[in-house]
Order: sequence, then structure tokens, then C-alpha cells
Amino acid sequence: MTWLTWCSRIVFALAIVAGLGVTAPSAASAAPTEVRRFVLVVGANDGGAERVRLRYAVDDAKAVAAVLGEVGGLQRADETVLADPTIPQLEQAIAAMAGKIRRARSGGANVQFLFYYSGHSDERGLLLGETRMEYRKLRDAIEAVPADVKLAVLDSCASGAFTRLKGGRKRAPFLVGNAADVKGHAFLTSSSADEVAQESDRVGGSYFTHFFTTGLRGAADADGNKQVTLSEAYEFAFDETLAQTEASRGGAQHAAYDINLTGAGDLVLTDLRRTTARLRLGSDIGGRVFVRRVGGELAAELYKPAGGGPVLLALVPGRYQVTVDDGSTLLRAETVVRAKEVSELEVDGLREIPREATRERGGVTTPEDEYVDIHTNVGLFPPVSINGQSKAHKEGKPIRNTFSFGAVWTESDAIDGAALSFGGSVVQDRVDGAQISMGVNVSNGHVKGAQVSQFANYSRSFRGVQSSFVNIAGTAQGAQVGFVNVSGDLSGAQIGFVDVGADVGGLQLGFFAFANSAKAQLALFSGTREFGVKPSVWSSDTGLVNVGLRFPAQRTYSEVMMGLHPVGSNAGWTFGLAWGVHNPIRNKMFVDIDLATLGVANGLEMQQPVGILMKLRLNVGWQPYDRLAVFGGPTFNVMGDRIGDEERDTVRVGYGWSTTVRRADNGRVRLWPGFQAGVRF
Repeated sequence: MTWLTWCSRIVFALAIVAGLGVTAPSAASAAPTEVRRFVLVVGANDGGAERVRLRYAVDDAKAVAAVLGEVGGLQRADETVLADPTIPQLEQAIAAMAGKIRRARSGGANVQFLFYYSGHSDERGLLLGETRMEYRKLRDAIEAVPADVKLAVLDSCASGAFTRLKGGRKRAPFLVGNAADVKGHAFLTSSSADEVAQESDRVGGSYFTHFFTTGLRGAADADGNKQVTLSEAYEFAFDETLAQTEASRGGAQHAAYDINLTGAGDLVLTDLRRTTARLRLGSDIGGRVFVRRVGGELAAELYKPAGGGPVLLALVPGRYQVTVDDGSTLLRAETVVRAKEVSELEVDGLREIPREATRERGGVTTPEDEYVDIHTNVGLFPPVSINGQSKAHKEGKPIRNTFSFGAVWTESDAIDGAALSFGGSVVQDRVDGAQISMGVNVSNGHVKGAQVSQFANYSRSFRGVQSSFVNIAGTAQGAQVGFVNVSGDLSGAQIGFVDVGADVGGLQLGFFAFANSAKAQLALFSGTREFGVKPSVWSSDTGLVNVGLRFPAQRTYSEVMMGLHPVGSNAGWTFGLAWGVHNPIRNKMFVDIDLATLGVANGLEMQQPVGILMKLRLNVGWQPYDRLAVFGGPTFNVMGDRIGDEERDTVRVGYGWSTTVRRADNGRVRLWPGFQAGVRF
């Protein structure tokens, strides 16, 4: 570590400690205070006609919002994400945040406001398209927000001009402890006033934001208390960014700061104890560690000294590839990180792999400056094409096309536009645009745009839309639309007849839907490995005894049910399906709303059902344990059946009260309010 790095860290530590009022809180001030965080993240790829359009600024903004939502106490309603905004739109968003914060403070909460920007800037201000928002104007707008604590993170060129080195006062922790006394601001920037901020295809974003979010996920937790503080996150991002940019074309990049806060304690940015999916790297693992989602997306990167204690990383549930480079040996393992679990990885679980003499396709993409640009590729198939006959191909160099067309099929290393073919399209590294063919599209790397074909699409990872009869992806963010959809990790939606996913953060919509874990499923037959099958027993106005099997996702469920009312003139059976939404609330309480469609059969002999019963059910419940919940609530019932034939006249099964609202020669509709109460295991 250079003397400049040590000096910066010492000054930063002094800014947190010197004059910081590190005094023990009094008994009167020790009571926990509710802390609420509001976040405005801005990504601006467009910095004007004179500047190269960035690839990852908007992605960086979304990554920051995602990690704060997972482990930073951020509620979705308190988050705003802007992509390439104008200055008036940015000002309007800050003003809207100020209004929300003003209302939150009136309720007695301690409020924190975090502003994050990734994009172009210069020594004077942020560059939004062809306009510039002066730093002074931005700073005044942030200072005017009525939050107790204001945090700003700028990841852009020359952003250090936004800050001035100032001492601060130490402050109370976020999420725990005495937070009511925290006041002031903390501004961090990714570069000094005369440096460029750099982004990388290897990390899929900017260096600073990549390491800042990696640190927030747990890599910066130096003291191992499962909480990442402001100072820990800054020091980790500073060190890693500097280490990775010292030999880059843009030159060494030094983060800067301006802190002026008062209070006691340390400002906690993320709390790893609150996450449900974690990866623990054992103490004996040492070297440069790369944690990559199967499909290619780099989720975390850090240097971990061997024997330096375990590292706990908060991750999105899914399958990951972990690679460790200790300088002499390359080790690798695949592991699954599941919701509500801590996955353990020790050094004996890693296997040695050979170092590749050439670039790894489908893994780390080729650096941008190694591609040979051939803007237009046309041919019959790869050997008979402009690419195939080029000097670059004969020398084994990767080729990037803006447009590629193949009558039979076409092949490129990278596409920054479109690849079209009557037969098939194959791209080895990445697609920033679209693959469109009549047959099959294959991308061994990442697809940012869309694949469209009649038969099949395959992508190691993608963000846009796959649309074909069969769609297969390692990881997916957008939507797959087809007859059969298969993906590893998905944050968007699968829409098809059969949907199969590993960890689905969005919606599965189809006839069959299955996943290891899923946020929402809407299908006739659905199920998840994470939540399993939950049997229920209850009593209702349409059946003295009812049993059901629920197949839940995180927020939705389907349920197969059967009911029996064995006594009285209204004896009979009901059986059918329900689809609903599960809404957890505080203190292990929940509210479920669903719609059930049931057939009704007369008598205990279970005669032919001729009635259809629709039940709208509202259940309020309490779930003290994972396998035990009690619930109950009102129902609204609508039943239609045929009349006029005594043998086919369907009883109003259950306790009998109802109102006939429509009667015709051969049918009727009956309405009534009902109830239900029971237990679920």
C-alpha cells in the first residue's frame, strides 16, 4: 500500500474520530429510534455528443438501489431510480424526495437521504445529455433536503471537485442504537478533482461502484460484526478501486470525501444479519476472489488474505461460481446460495483449474480494446463471410460487428447492433442489440438486447427479451416469452405454457410453473422447492371440514382443496382450486386474498356436480413458526347452478343461508356472506 493510500485513510479516520463526540449515550438517549432511509439513484449514460456514451452508468444506479433494498433497510416505496434524466427531472425528483422526507420526519422517525449518481461529469458539474448541472446547485439542492443525515455518492470523472476535505463529528449507527442525534452530511466521490472515473466490461460497471456495492454486501466488514459502516465501505472501495486502476489507461483513481456529521457511534450502511441468502468464505480461502452468477454476471470481487477470518457476503439467491486466484494457483467451485440459508465454502471445496492461454468465452468478456471492428459482416455461413475471410479471423483475433447477416447462419464475437439470419446466429462474447433468426439464436456470453427466433434461443445471460418456442438462459433479467421457458436466475418474468426457473425474483405465468424459489407464480399447476407444500385444515360456512394443499411462492400461491359438510339437508362436497396473494405484515402477521373456483356435489354419495361456487376469501393470520399458522376471515360467495330437475338441483352446501339474485327457467345465481377459520402446517 502506497504512502498516499495510507495518508488518505488516516485523514479519513481522523475526519470520523477527531472531535467526534465519542461519548457514551445517556440512559435517556439509549432507547432505539426508528430510522428510515430514502434513496435517489441516478444513472446517466449520455454525457453529450462530444463524449463516449457509457455502457453501465444506469446499471450501476440499479445495482446500488438493489443492494440497499436487500441489506440496507430501504423500502421500495422510499426508492427512486432515474435513467438519463434532464436537469428539470432531477430537480423535480429531489424536491419530491424532500416532500416525502418532511412527512416522515413529522412522524418522529430519524431520516437519512442518500443521493447516488453514476455518469459523466467534469470539474464544474454533472453532464446530463447536452446540459450541465453545476456542483454548487446540486449541493444546495441536497443540503435543502430536510433529512437528519444526507449522504451523496458521485461516481463520475472529476467528481472530487464536489467535495472539500473537512473534519467531521462521529455519528450514531443506522438501524440500531441512538440515531436521533445524527445530523449533517457525508459526501463520497469516486475520483479526485483532476481524475477520470473508469468503467470496465470485466466487472460490468464502474470500478468504484462495483467495489462499493461489493463492500456493502459484506466484503468491507473488517471487524466481522455483520454490519458494514460508512468508514468500512469507503476504505474498501478506495483500496480496491486504486489497486485495479493503477495500471489502467485512465490512470490511478483516488476516491475523495467530505464529512460533517455529529452524533455518537458509527453510521451503519448495511446489516448482513437481515438478509436471507448469504455465502460464507472460510478463513483458509485466500487470494483474489471472484463470485460470479452462473451465466457470467460478476456479483462480487475482493482480495481476501488466507487466515484472515471468514467473509460473509449477502447475495441474491441462486447458483454461483467462485474463483480464487492466489497468485500461483487458480481454484474454482460452484455453489448454490439459497434463501434463508448461509452457504459455506471452504478451501477444500475448491478444485484447481488450469489457466487458459486464450480468452474465456462466456465468462469474462474480451476487453474492448482487443476487438477488431468490422462494422458489417455478410455471408452465406461463417467460412464464406466477411468475418471468415478477414485477416483478424486468420490471426485468431476477436471480431466485433455492428451488423451481421448470414443466409444460413452467422457468427461473431461481439455485436453492437443486430445479427440476422435465416438459419441461426451465434455470438461468442456479448450482444448489445439483438439476435434475430428463423431458426436458433445462441449467445455464449451476455445479451443486453433481445433474441427472437421461431424455434429456440439460448443465452448464458441476458437482460432483454427472449421470444421463441423454447427459451433457455443461464441468468435472466427481462422476460422470456415462449412455449417452454427455462432459466437459472430470473428477476423479470417467464410467460409460457411451461416455465422452469432456479430462483425467480419476478413472475412465472403459464400452465405449469416450477422453481427452486419464486416471488410470484400464476399458473394452474405451480410449486417451489423453497416453500414446498403446506397442508391446511379449516372449517367454513360451506363445509364443516375442509382440507387443502397450498403450493406457495414468496408472494403468491395456488391451492387444491376439498370440503365436506356431512350433516343436514345441505350435506355435500366441494372441491377445486384457488389462486391468491400472500401479504406479510408486522409481528408474524399476514393477510391472504384469493379467489377459489369449486365444484359442488350433493349429499355424502358425492353425486354428479352441477353447481359452480366462486369464493372470494380474505384471511388474516398469525404464523409463529414456519410450519404452523392460524388464520380466519370473511368470504363472499357466488353460486350458479341448474334447477327444474330434482335430481340435478344442487344444494347450497353448508349452513344454508343465501339470497337468490337471478332465477330463470333452467338456472339461478345465489349470493351469501361466509366465513372460514383454520390452521396451516
